[in-house]
Amino acid sequence: MFRIVLALVCLFVSVEGASTPRPLADISVPTPDGKSIRLTQYRGKVMVISLISSTCDHCLASMELLGKFQKEYGPRGFQAFAVAADDMAAKMVGPLTRVRQPGFPLGYLDQNTTMQLCDFKRDDHPFVPMYLFVDKKGTVRFQYSGNEDFFKSEEKNTRILIEALLKQ
Repeated sequence: MFRIVLALVCLFVSVEGASTPRPLADISVPTPDGKSIRLTQYRGKVMVISLISSTCDHCLASMELLGKFQKEYGPRGFQAFAVAADDMAAKMVGPLTRVRQPGFPLGYLDQNTTMQLCDFKRDDHPFVPMYLFVDKKGTVRFQYSGNEDFFKSEEKNTRILIEALLKQ
């Protein structure tokens, strides 16, 4: 019962300014191998898209956590995806992928496309990492910025939401 209550609390808290629920933006994310991955190709899976900075220690720890969840929940229809969106992202994603080997796709975006993905306005200044929780129908259900209470219990809260979305 406690987990259900906690899940409901988590489900109703999201980044100010970003509207949820909303359709996942139909964008392609460049990857270090020169290809692009269209996020909507994962429709039918539960996704956590992590917006990161390639030089943020918390972001790198979050990538490790998502790698753990990819191994655990991947067979049940889960897909993790990380997007670097800092000024050095295009240059840093290749080395970051080789060193960290996240076990899921890692790409990069420019500022305008990042704002489209995360439903930002020019005046918004969110903290990274940021998580977008996407249901099987391709709807962004929840979005959390790195400075929110959600990240104080990141592993527990992320697990609760992934499991809840997988049950839908």
